[in-house]
Amino acid sequence: MGMSIFALFAANAVVLAVIAVAFYAAWLGQRDERHWISWIVANLVLAVSMVFFILLPEDRGGLQIVAANALMVLGVGFRWCAARQFGRRPAAVAIVVAPALFTASLYIMPEMLSHWQRFAIINGVMMIISAATCYEFFRDRQDRLLSRYGLVAAYGLLAGGFAARVVQGLMLNSAITNFLPEDPMLLAGVFGALFHTTASGAFALSIAYERSAIDLREAALRDPLTGLYNRRAFENQLKKYLEGQAAFAVVILDIDHFKVVNDRYGHAAGDAALCACARTIIRTLRASDFVARIGGEEFAAILPRTSAASALEVIERVRSTIAAQDIVSHEARFRVTLSGGVAHSMSGPSDMDALMKAADAGLYRAKKAGRNRIEQAAAA
Repeated sequence: MGMSIFALFAANAVVLAVIAVAFYAAWLGQRDERHWISWIVANLVLAVSMVFFILLPEDRGGLQIVAANALMVLGVGFRWCAARQFGRRPAAVAIVVAPALFTASLYIMPEMLSHWQRFAIINGVMMIISAATCYEFFRDRQDRLLSRYGLVAAYGLLAGGFAARVVQGLMLNSAITNFLPEDPMLLAGVFGALFHTTASGAFALSIAYERSAIDLREAALRDPLTGLYNRRAFENQLKKYLEGQAAFAVVILDIDHFKVVNDRYGHAAGDAALCACARTIIRTLRASDFVARIGGEEFAAILPRTSAASALEVIERVRSTIAAQDIVSHEARFRVTLSGGVAHSMSGPSDMDALMKAADAGLYRAKKAGRNRIEQAAAA
């Protein structure tokens, strides 16, 4: 093996190992994120495969070429696994291992396949896995993490490199006379792999940092008990709707006699009631509606692109659904009811405080009228 090829394989092995250590350090701070383990395993397996390529004998054959190619396919497979896990999707280990076993099986009976056929098949397998990894990062682009596009480019280029080797195998066919043709394309491929390893490693660390920062900001806007948005998030969202032109409704809901629930059944039962109400509100409203817990037993919602009559109808459905459902907490089984007020942006005040006061006035009238009812704010 030429000195330049040897050096590039060695450089790949070293960089893969160093980035694996960086991934391990990242995992120490995020032990619940399984994708770090897959990325670590992928890099270490690929580093070992580079070592086997360095140790290839003159004829490029023997068990070393089997181990080198099978481990390379396995490492690329674990990168696909990491991409799936980063997207919080399942990744079966069998799907990762199967292509590597298939690659090894290509060498069981050497006379069954020519060198060029084996060469094209193995590169085709790695092309498919790399393209699948590229897709895993691309499919979640709606989160607008900038590093995601770096990973898409890195894995897209890797898939393109393997595709070029497939074409080379098909075009040269009988001209490929050993298990690993040493030519300018090999030099370019190993150099490209070094670039990919560096870029994908850097972008993997970067995208994890970006998402972690977003998760922290999101957590600051969430109620830890119910998972709904908190008052600050609700007010921020309401300001945005007030700046727009579309009609929307604001709803304030309050659990009736909530203190009685806490006193009679305990605070755990009160928490169960809050969570049950939160789930029902989310399930009954549309995905586009914005729901928050803005106080102890008080919820609020913004219903965009809806009329006053439609808003009243859907919130009435929320009220009746909650009134009919049993809440279970330990040995206690009980029901709660909601009272609410609805204010519409096109028939009421145009500033946030006044709109909230209008919805709150509707809530007050519902409470005064006997509770377990929804009242609409009077038109301005």
